[in-house]
Amino acid sequence: MSAMTGAPLYRALNVLVHLLFTIYQWLVAWRKQGGVFVGAGHEFDDVEAIRCLEKEIAVQNKIPKHLTVLLGQEEPSYPDLANIVLWSISHRIRFLSFYDYQGVLWKHQHKLAAAISEKIPHKDSVIWHNRRSLPCQENGNGLQKRLKPLAENGKVHVTIHLRIISPQNGRQSIVRLAQDLCQDAQAGEWTIESLDQKLRAEFEFPDPDLGLSCGNFLSLLHYPPWQIRVTEFLSIKTHHRIKYRQFLEQLSIFASCEQRLGR
Repeated sequence: MSAMTGAPLYRALNVLVHLLFTIYQWLVAWRKQGGVFVGAGHEFDDVEAIRCLEKEIAVQNKIPKHLTVLLGQEEPSYPDLANIVLWSISHRIRFLSFYDYQGVLWKHQHKLAAAISEKIPHKDSVIWHNRRSLPCQENGNGLQKRLKPLAENGKVHVTIHLRIISPQNGRQSIVRLAQDLCQDAQAGEWTIESLDQKLRAEFEFPDPDLGLSCGNFLSLLHYPPWQIRVTEFLSIKTHHRIKYRQFLEQLSIFASCEQRLGR
């Protein structure tokens, strides 16, 4: 084969290989986003995988106390976010927050509430935190009391605390915090400990153990930095059409990781 005829052939093979790899990547991404392949064993494989993941998580016995989901640049999909709320309740995650950089979810919380009410029968199962509604410290008169499971007809169902976060909330919190610190400084009462307490009081929730970032790359997008000292961040392609198996996979990864503070 001459050099003149060989070069076009190699170029054609190179293009073909890249095309096949691109198709493969697209199929993998499509499947992760909820695409269904035709095949009798596909649904059975998913069921078996879910059972295995649930067993792994149960054995590890490590569930995040606070799960935060960063929507990234995506528009909120309210039915899918409601599914995350439902799955979090089923796995006894006590605190759940959604961080929407664009502020759309904050403005349309009623749409999320409507989607949640369609999936969760007990209205008291979800406790909303839109403002400074509850004291932050877990004492006998605050969150600790409201964290007890609710009972109805002899059956106990778990509650979850839900909060929507946006950059606007963060800026308002910083303004309030700065005002409080100025007053403390004038009174000679400013300390590092008081600063930490006020930061926690503004957010109400404990620091998130697990953060799920939606998008092709991990970006915090101005997430409140004082809350993520020990947060384990994992990336998911998108929250749109997210499947229960994908949710379990993230919990399984979290259960197997070791989080260290100050080491």
